[in-house]
Amino acid sequence: MADRFASRLAAEIRNWVGDNLISAAQGEQILARYPADAAWFSRPIVLFSLIGGALIASGIALVVSHNWEGIHRWVKLGGVVVLMGIAHWSGLALRDRDHPRLGDGLLVIGGSLLLIGIALIGQIYNLSGHPSDPWLLWWVLLLPAAYALPSMALGGLGFLGVAAWFGLASEDPTTLLGKAVRLNDLFFPMAFATGGMVFFGLGVIHGDGEYRRLRQLLEQLGLMALFGGLLTLGFSWRKEDATHSGAVSFTLLALLALALLAVAVATYRLPQDLLPNRLGFLAVLLVLLLYLFALKVAIGFGAPWQVFRTLAFLNWFLLFAACLAIILYGARWDRRSWINWGVVFIGVHAIARYIDLFGGMLQTSVLFFSAGVFVLLLGWGLERMRRRMTAQATARELT
Repeated sequence: MADRFASRLAAEIRNWVGDNLISAAQGEQILARYPADAAWFSRPIVLFSLIGGALIASGIALVVSHNWEGIHRWVKLGGVVVLMGIAHWSGLALRDRDHPRLGDGLLVIGGSLLLIGIALIGQIYNLSGHPSDPWLLWWVLLLPAAYALPSMALGGLGFLGVAAWFGLASEDPTTLLGKAVRLNDLFFPMAFATGGMVFFGLGVIHGDGEYRRLRQLLEQLGLMALFGGLLTLGFSWRKEDATHSGAVSFTLLALLALALLAVAVATYRLPQDLLPNRLGFLAVLLVLLLYLFALKVAIGFGAPWQVFRTLAFLNWFLLFAACLAIILYGARWDRRSWINWGVVFIGVHAIARYIDLFGGMLQTSVLFFSAGVFVLLLGWGLERMRRRMTAQATARELT
């Protein structure tokens, strides 16, 4: 990629000259001080090095794959360890020489090789366990290293490992989480919504300093899981046979308690603002947690179907209100990803409810036509709102 700073500076200088903030001569002097560099991949030596390295790596991979069974296990493990060490050493060295992105890329390769090494040990020694266990060991080893270095790339890789472990554990009926979500049809989306709340709280805890990139990743993962789980729970008003099990899941209760702890700690890391505004945002998160807990209690006591129908309709209102609150607070606190995901899920929520309510009342052709018109109008309105909120966030950042 070309030097984005220099290109953006040139565009800004044209605007400054046009607004008579500086003269054309001053603009040329500033541009001369910060010349644009050619993109790194436009240099012939870089292209030939990449192609040659890729061919060598492909040749080595083919030789290893054809002779895999005959290679001694210690050679296999030693090769992975050596490659992992080289990747980490090279990444750290490049970071010290002012090449942070390339260094982070090599650190990510080294972190990925750690997962390969864990899987290789399990294959060589025929270790038994859950499919999610390697992912659990991977992120448990990876995250401390990410914070110790520190490396935002390794941290992001580690938290993606947490998300993968959570998903695999929920799909495995032999794990605690997998057993819990199978006690009732509603427990699966509840677990994902609660896990999303944990991720979102962890993201806010990272603040706007050195770990800002991790905050952005965790907040977006959290919002996707939280709103996705709540959206799925909104369909439960039709499920008369899925709510009378009287199931009790202590695993899900523990997850709700963890989400409450994450929200409580995140309260101290919110952006500086008036106390009523911060308490208002906290209230939004607590109301969502209270809804999930109420749904859990209703399932545990085997409440009648009318209770779940009422809770499903309440879900519709809460999801819309939470998305709107996320948009407004995102504009106030310069969280543009909050604005984007809030707008996306308002749109998805509206489309889902439209099809859910009118899908059985209209013929297929009429449903598709009317849904298409509805989606176009909704998309136009939401995009206007997103642009307005983003502009407000940008203006607040500049002032």
